[in-house]
Amino acid sequence: MNPIHNFVNSGIVPPEVLRAARAISVMKKWEQVVGKEMAARSWPERYDHGTVWVAVVGSAWAQELRMQKDEILARLNTIANEPTLFVNARFGVRPLKKAVINTEPEREEDEFKTLTIREIAERRMREWHKDDELKE
Repeated sequence: MNPIHNFVNSGIVPPEVLRAARAISVMKKWEQVVGKEMAARSWPERYDHGTVWVAVVGSAWAQELRMQKDEILARLNTIANEPTLFVNARFGVRPLKKAVINTEPEREEDEFKTLTIREIAERRMREWHKDDELKE
């Protein structure tokens, strides 16, 4: 039997399959991309040819994510260290299926239920600025 890397190196695995595998590993870091509050209400379901499909619990939350789409794509590509891995994001109201790829333990969401979209956005911006300061 040949090790898997022989198949990958020989070109048997299509490049898009490898891109999808890299994308899925980045999508597992969704909380790091959008922050705790937004991650409690959304989850990336799938990746298809550069597009990440995200399930969101409500239309207001989906709209909030749509307004942050460029920033979200930039963060995903930064984490992937590949500037063109994620080129589009689609947000739809659907039940969340976090258990499929979520590796972190479940956390209490009650504290987030009373926050407004504005409060969540402000918290997320503070977290992002804090992350940027740590990088410098």
